Amino acid sequence: MSNPPVPVSGNRGDAKPDIRRQSALYKVVMTPIIFVSFVISLAIVDLKYTMHRSHYHAERRPSRLPPWLHRIVYKYRPYHYTAVDENGKPVENMDGYYHSKQRKLMAMEADDAFQMRRTVVASLVLAGMVAIWGAWWTLRWVLGKVCWV
Repeated sequence: MSNPPVPVSGNRGDAKPDIRRQSALYKVVMTPIIFVSFVISLAIVDLKYTMHRSHYHAERRPSRLPPWLHRIVYKYRPYHYTAVDENGKPVENMDGYYHSKQRKLMAMEADDAFQMRRTVVASLVLAGMVAIWGAWWTLRWVLGKVCWV
């Protein structure tokens, strides 16, 4: 009798896969935190890129900075974009070109949002702790005023 063939796994067959089941409580608590942190970080990244583009390509700058300092800080370059194909020649028919650029931009912004998600979670935790402390202090102050009257 011959042995049946051994299935090949992605981990070369020498180690057992590490499958960790998360508890329902972990999922209930962490799923909203992860989602909210991603949405907030995506909004921050989008705001950052929007502000950068508006300062980078602005003809007239509604800035409080003097013009010479604004050009140093934002490295002014007038916007004149020309789409080119893979050979470097200008593209006249841009059907689909805009959408492919939007897809790449969206992927880049999502990647940046994933990278800063830990910082956003830490900021949310810190803000939550400050809010709880502020509510406790206010409640203590109000109860102190009520009890002493």
